[in-house]
Order: sequence, then C-alpha cells, then structure tokens
Amino acid sequence: MSRANTHVIASIRGGWSVRKTGSKRAEKKFETKGEAVRYGRRVARARNTELVIHREDGLVSERRTYGSDLASPRK
Repeated sequence: MSRANTHVIASIRGGWSVRKTGSKRAEKKFETKGEAVRYGRRVARARNTELVIHREDGLVSERRTYGSDLASPRK
C-alpha cells in the first residue's frame, strides 16, 4: 500500500514549502523551516503518514512516522 507522505522542502524562490509525495505544487509555503515543520507535523499526524524533512540541499535529514508504520520490515 502506497501512502502520500508529507515533505518539508526548501523552495527555489526562498522559504520552505510543505508538499505531498508526488505533488508538483506546494500545499502551503512558509518563510522559515521551523514554521513548515510545525505545519507538516500537524498534516502528517492528521493523515497518519510520514513526515519527511529535507535539508536545504534537498537531501533527507529526518523522518517522523505518525500512525501505524506500514513500511516496517516483516518478520
């Protein structure tokens, strides 16, 4: 089962944005990374998805899972 995770990414024009996986458009834009992470956390909790926080260079710096972890390894 595939989930549309929530991503916090740096915007090309400055600031930070929150997007769903696969979306080309930002759900919401912010001036600071902290504001974007706080909003992204609320969205990910409401959707029971993973919050993926990216660094300014685009690499993933942190992942936070909310709800059941569907990606956990099977035994």
